[in-house]
Amino acid sequence: MLKVSRNAAAGWPAADWLRSLSARLEPFHIALGGAIFLAIVVRAAQVLPAHFPLNDGGLFFAMARDIQAAHFRLPEFTSYNGGQIPFGYPPLAFYIAAVLDEVTPLSLPALFRLLPLLFTGLTVVAVYQLARDMLPSKVAVVASVAAFGLIPRAFIWLLMGGGIARSLGFLFAVLALHQVYLLYTKRDNRYLPLAILFAGGTVLSHLETAWFLAFSIAVFWVATGLHRQGLISSAWLLAGTAALTAPWWGTVVAYHGIGLFLDANSTGGNIFSDAATRSVVVDALARGVSTSEPYFPVIGALGLLGALVCFTSNRFLLPAWWIAIVLLDERSYATFASIPVALMAGIAIAEVVLPVVNRPSHGSHAGEGTPAPAPARNDGAELVQRYWKAALVIGWLLYYVTVPTLANNRGEETTLRALSSDQRSAMAWIASSTPTNATFLVIPQAAWEVDKESEWFPALTGRQSIATVQGSEWLPDGAFARAIYAHDRAWGCAGSNAACLDRWSADVGKPIEYVFLPSTAAGKLCCTELYNSLWSDDRYELVYDSAGGAVFKRSAPAAMGPVAPDG
Repeated sequence: MLKVSRNAAAGWPAADWLRSLSARLEPFHIALGGAIFLAIVVRAAQVLPAHFPLNDGGLFFAMARDIQAAHFRLPEFTSYNGGQIPFGYPPLAFYIAAVLDEVTPLSLPALFRLLPLLFTGLTVVAVYQLARDMLPSKVAVVASVAAFGLIPRAFIWLLMGGGIARSLGFLFAVLALHQVYLLYTKRDNRYLPLAILFAGGTVLSHLETAWFLAFSIAVFWVATGLHRQGLISSAWLLAGTAALTAPWWGTVVAYHGIGLFLDANSTGGNIFSDAATRSVVVDALARGVSTSEPYFPVIGALGLLGALVCFTSNRFLLPAWWIAIVLLDERSYATFASIPVALMAGIAIAEVVLPVVNRPSHGSHAGEGTPAPAPARNDGAELVQRYWKAALVIGWLLYYVTVPTLANNRGEETTLRALSSDQRSAMAWIASSTPTNATFLVIPQAAWEVDKESEWFPALTGRQSIATVQGSEWLPDGAFARAIYAHDRAWGCAGSNAACLDRWSADVGKPIEYVFLPSTAAGKLCCTELYNSLWSDDRYELVYDSAGGAVFKRSAPAAMGPVAPDG
């Protein structure tokens, strides 16, 4: 066997580089690298086993193809679900996917699966940069990065296929907030160009995240920027962001008018909305931190403890930021609030948990009646080395939070599922074997936000789905609310019979031509009673039946007038 002497190995450039690197690395860097690595593993474990984008993304997938079909000009309408939906979504993520589809070996479905993973991984690094400048100690920084990496709500909606826009917008928003914080606290306009660039990227990626960025900047300004330099810098930030994004929003307004954005904005909600939304917002605030942790919300509890520490030490920015997020964004507050919650959890670990765990036993370091000396301030990795109790506590916390998250079988994490190959095969048959102008009632299996079969159906088949909600928020005259109503009524028919479909058609005013009963992800029939009822009804013909689902064709349009009751 070939042997290499120690002296010979010491002369290798690689060995010299490794020794130099290990000499420069501090325990803080090792702990930080471990926290970032753990966050990426948790995210990759959700994405890599799948062979298709997780959950949603069909509308955005169609928009990326529309951009390619328009030779990279901004389309006026998207082809999705009938071609009547204005192309009003911020398009940056779709352009990135469309370009990469053209110039790399990766397919568009692969890009919609992998780009959200890339963007969420980079967001962890961006949160570290923000924590580094906002938090008082290295221990708090490492703990906050680990907390953010493990909060399920910090990645659930961002890893999905539709997360290609949400995750990119979130990444830009965190980067922008970091620059804004430095802009206000250091009173230095050197941070202004990057703040404008990242704020523009947020607006061009995701409108709801742009709203989060806007009111977060307002909170930061009140807390740290109430000075002449902060006011002037804010004005330049607003003007620069508007100018940077003008080519997009100017084109959309030229196509459709300003009312398009007003219609889309009306689908959200906050404390200033109607009474029902205000009740939801107040209830969310009363429940405390929402992290979607599978079992007991350990990180959420630490976040609340950190908020108490901040209040008692006159550090109001992080708690005020969290409260503002809950009050001003009813729909996605839990995702956006994962940042201040993680930072407050880091404060709790650094300033409460570890000092309590490492408190010396009575009389172990000093004589009776003499206060024991406080442990020297140190970073996270050295605490683990010097204090075994701290290592046990941190190890238990990481185990308790990480293992259920990786299991992906409880709570909101169960939405991180992709269409099965059988379901996609059924949709491919529909695309090739039914008229191009055919309309389908896709029987839902879940609430519209996570009804992946209904959303992907128009994108993969090219056929119109008459109960799909996605995209209707850009239509006028209350179309979004009507679409949700139609979807929920169709969902109610999943466990009923053919008479339920007749009532649905008469109620929502849409005739039924084809009915698609998608299988479950496990390949089982989703709606046995409805399947049997349609099969025995002379008005319906079973034209396709496989592990991916069943398709029934109605011999004549469903009745639009009074219909018989059940049974």
